[in-house]
Amino acid sequence: MNRLHRLYFVFCGFAFLLAFALNAAANDAIDIEYAEIQPLAAHSLLLDVARIGDRLVAVGERGHILYSDDEGEQWAQADVVPTRSTINKVFVLGDRIWAAGHDSVILTSGDRGKTWTREYFAPERMQPIMDVYFSDPNQGLAIGAYGLMMQTQDGGITWEDSAVNDEDDYHLNALLTWPDGRYIIAGEAGYSYRSFDTGQTWQSMDMPYLGSMFGAVVTDEDCVLFFGLRGHIQKSCDFGESWEELETGSETTLADAVVYQGKVLMVGNSGVLLEWNGDGGFTEYQHSSGVDFAGVIHLGNGRFLLVGEEGVHFYPEKRTEEESG
Repeated sequence: MNRLHRLYFVFCGFAFLLAFALNAAANDAIDIEYAEIQPLAAHSLLLDVARIGDRLVAVGERGHILYSDDEGEQWAQADVVPTRSTINKVFVLGDRIWAAGHDSVILTSGDRGKTWTREYFAPERMQPIMDVYFSDPNQGLAIGAYGLMMQTQDGGITWEDSAVNDEDDYHLNALLTWPDGRYIIAGEAGYSYRSFDTGQTWQSMDMPYLGSMFGAVVTDEDCVLFFGLRGHIQKSCDFGESWEELETGSETTLADAVVYQGKVLMVGNSGVLLEWNGDGGFTEYQHSSGVDFAGVIHLGNGRFLLVGEEGVHFYPEKRTEEESG
């Protein structure tokens, strides 16, 4: 075979591989189910909300991602969302957003939430992602059901499995981080963990309540509050070395919280809002909607936007024209 023929066959082989790769990519694109644009998406189940600049971004069921540029008064649905899986969490770092949820899906957006690309999707794992965090544009961590933990070092292009403990497969529900590399995880059935080295190694913590914790927040005093099942709240001011259970007077499951003006507002099932005043204890409020809340964000001036069943809500509640009159 002469040199020209050899070059011809090499070229044909390269062309075949290129065509195969392009065809595989096309098939992958065809296989993606995109979230449907629905006029009532802002009134569907929403599970988390975050701020990026002057924009709010909310996520929820059926791959719904919405954004608002007027503090939650009007909402638009994202133009392109390559999933119909329920999205549990949204995380903002600089001008980039990540969202994650059921089917182990991880999405990212570089245009403040209008269009999204899919970075990871593994429905066969049957492990919903419950929280996602990036310390910088490259280093990220995702945690979730049945001990799911994945890490990325390239901005989410590739993810590698990790674990807090190879022998545990309890749900990991919420992640808190500090600039000095300390991480802490609130988990299921009293299983919670801390790390001193940006999540490379983990230690289990002894918790006074052996039920599930669904959320976590750092107070202005650098104390940690875990909250969750049946209104239980646990507090640590020494990074999980010791914990105390706080008496809330409520048995309502709590899902999310926000710190403001030295206080913490927690939201949960059946329209309950629980405000922690530090030494002043707890005050319980009842939202007239009576829905289960999943997320909360402080809008400023003592106003809050809540997400959950039936979409977006506000606290304090808006008064109707009749009530105002």
